[in-house]
Amino acid sequence: MTAATRRTAGKIPFLLLMTAPLLAACQHQDATDTVTGWWHNFEGGEIAKLRAPPPGENLRYPHVGRTPTQAPDLPTPEARLSLTTQLEAQRNLAQRESAAQGALPTIPPPPKRAPAATTANTEQSGMTMTTVGQPEPESPSAINPAPDHLATTSAPNASAPAKKTAPSAPAAEAELPAVVAKSIPPTPPGQFPKIGDLPPPPPQFPGFDLPRDAMVSDPVRPDIDTSTPEGTLIRFQPATDHVTGDPQGDYQHIVSLRGNRRLTILGFGAFMSADAALAPADQNREIALGLLRARAVARALIARGVPASAIILRAEAIGDGVRVTIND
Repeated sequence: MTAATRRTAGKIPFLLLMTAPLLAACQHQDATDTVTGWWHNFEGGEIAKLRAPPPGENLRYPHVGRTPTQAPDLPTPEARLSLTTQLEAQRNLAQRESAAQGALPTIPPPPKRAPAATTANTEQSGMTMTTVGQPEPESPSAINPAPDHLATTSAPNASAPAKKTAPSAPAAEAELPAVVAKSIPPTPPGQFPKIGDLPPPPPQFPGFDLPRDAMVSDPVRPDIDTSTPEGTLIRFQPATDHVTGDPQGDYQHIVSLRGNRRLTILGFGAFMSADAALAPADQNREIALGLLRARAVARALIARGVPASAIILRAEAIGDGVRVTIND
């Protein structure tokens, strides 16, 4: 070993001792944070100082499982049930109204406009070179009349200058009515704004007390059953007879409650789809889909020991999934 090698080998332990604190200080930082820290130390000032500890650093860590300590104010079970019933009725009504409106209309593209007739070609064919102050030449029809009109064409008509044909005005497009701005006078301070005329009072009958809104007509609503069907709900993927999720628990619950009673499986068709409508062809399609869904549930129940003779299949056009009820 040469003298240079011995001197280098003696410096290695010293270098390791010097770099050990640096490595220990940077063990929680990556290369980017380390370089950023060096740059901040080089700049100095506030950016080079240590960050202040977060508030509550020394406080006891809270028990998340016991917070909040007070129960939130919730409506009563009766009020929640009433709200749920209203929401279900609105959903069922929206399904029927969407079906009553029919499928989404297909708007055809607008017809192509025919090009406007112009007299540019005829004017170009009759253009001749004229000098300033000279009259325009006669029209070709007057100079070279048709053979069947040679006898009837007179000299004054032949010498008359040709008149230019005014181009036809383009067809007027449909325009929106003009917007008339009606300014509302400001209300002076201390006064109430003027209210429009009230509707005429309802007729009065002796012995009857009619309310003021007796003449106001209520909105017309179709006679639709908006109640939610009874039974266990089995959900399906849209427009298919494939079950959503894992209904094994629902099947076992139905089998355990059935006993020796019959089951009615009611399958529904489309649920708020753009193709749902009340046309006979659309209802036939959705009823067929409802029967397929009901058959899928029936096969699952038969595989769990329910006899096929104890199952009744039904279908409706509009609804959600499949409902299984136990007949008393």
